Amino acid sequence: MTKKTIAALACWLAACGALLLILRAGHPVQAHLVHSDALYLPVLFDDLVNHGGRIADWLLTPAPYFFPDMPLYGLAWLAGSGAAAQTTAFALLQTVLAALALYLLARQALARDRLPAAAALSILFIWLGLTVDDPFVRLFSSAHHYGAFVAALLLCALWLRLDTDRDGPPARLAMAGIVALGFLTTLSDALFLAQTTLPLFAAALLARHGAAPAARPRRAAMLLLAPALAGLLAYRFVVAHPTRYPTRLSLSQLPQHLNDLHTIFATLFGARPLLAGAMLLALGWGAACILVCLRRRPLPGLARPLHLLGAFATLSFLATIGVMLLSKNVQPVPRYLIGALSWPLVAGVFALVQLLEARRRHAGAALGLGLCLVLSSMLAGEAWRVRAQRDSDRYFYPEQVACIDRALAAAGVHTGMAQYWDAKRLQGLSREHLTLGQYTGELGRMEWITSTRFYRPAYDFAIVAEQESAEFRLPIARLAGRDGAAPRAVSCGDRTVLIYGPGRLRAPQ
Repeated sequence: MTKKTIAALACWLAACGALLLILRAGHPVQAHLVHSDALYLPVLFDDLVNHGGRIADWLLTPAPYFFPDMPLYGLAWLAGSGAAAQTTAFALLQTVLAALALYLLARQALARDRLPAAAALSILFIWLGLTVDDPFVRLFSSAHHYGAFVAALLLCALWLRLDTDRDGPPARLAMAGIVALGFLTTLSDALFLAQTTLPLFAAALLARHGAAPAARPRRAAMLLLAPALAGLLAYRFVVAHPTRYPTRLSLSQLPQHLNDLHTIFATLFGARPLLAGAMLLALGWGAACILVCLRRRPLPGLARPLHLLGAFATLSFLATIGVMLLSKNVQPVPRYLIGALSWPLVAGVFALVQLLEARRRHAGAALGLGLCLVLSSMLAGEAWRVRAQRDSDRYFYPEQVACIDRALAAAGVHTGMAQYWDAKRLQGLSREHLTLGQYTGELGRMEWITSTRFYRPAYDFAIVAEQESAEFRLPIARLAGRDGAAPRAVSCGDRTVLIYGPGRLRAPQ
């Protein structure tokens, strides 16, 4: 192991150590880990493991996140007890898996300086997640599309291996991995088809001159498109209660979606011109790679894998933006841009390392190590800044949740009804093992990312969110009109807990 490899690995370990200290100290990034959507897998696993639930009882998210999120969260579940320990463990596990995937990709894309380049990118994504917010913060979240990006890194690494290795057991193993990743990830997240599979297929066809036989159109389609389409079709046979959005493309929402994307990009890049410039340069380089592939004249100093990777990064960005603009029933949100904004950085850093190395020996390693040292030092500084806070309870057991727990524990009740933004959050963070049925402001069942087992013929209590819109706020007057006023009402901040007693609040019909 060379000195530069040891130095890069040491920086990466220091960055991961800083991340652990930051998460344990109660950093504001943890606010992204405790809202109702982010607690989907914690509540799901708690129901399956501790309460005898079945996956068939659940109305899963439109992207059910079977792979890689569920297996990874299974490891996090084993690593700790409670939402705080498990979400922290998941954040570290996903960070490690992403770093490993980056290294495997670097092994195929670069001739030298693989570990410094991969470590620099991994530390960069940790730093972006802690400082830039959405979508980079999703590195630390389960069930928010970041797992699909990690799977895309692995898929591209396998494809580049197959692109140069024409035969033998390694090639057959790469093919099996490509097929499995394409099927499992598209089954888990339909966006994978548009963001990864189709752009990679297009880049492979553009760069097929001089490639292995796998890049021929028919074989590439069988390896890339067929498994993804099979995963897309298999969804209805695997999921008991389908919630996936139907694919509807139209120009009717184009003006609104353009405005939404403008807001997202203005928020992300408005105060970060350096990041915006780096992104534009990387996308421009990717466009140049597309032209190079079309003209079959490689850029000097860049190996074939980097041309393919650059073309894919820009095609993935364009495909993602195109789908978001043309979708009729899905509004653009930052988490859909994880791959679109991360791939240009990956391809750009790899290309820059290779170009520097081609012009001056050790220059690429110096760039990678320089980034590692600067970014890991910044992360260490952030960890030092928050070292004394030790206040993760403000996110994982805030006073409002503790207040609700005290009120329910005093009454000896555990089964209630609440609006969507309270139900999974309280189930995930409460220490009283609550079961909550989700209802709308009209007292209709909100059967969305929840288990059908959580709905009961009668409940013990209701939680009313006073400040929520009428769409979500449970109507106290209607509840009182049906079952009378609650014998006891407890205020916990802007939440009111109406305690009726065991089974005394009838379920709305």
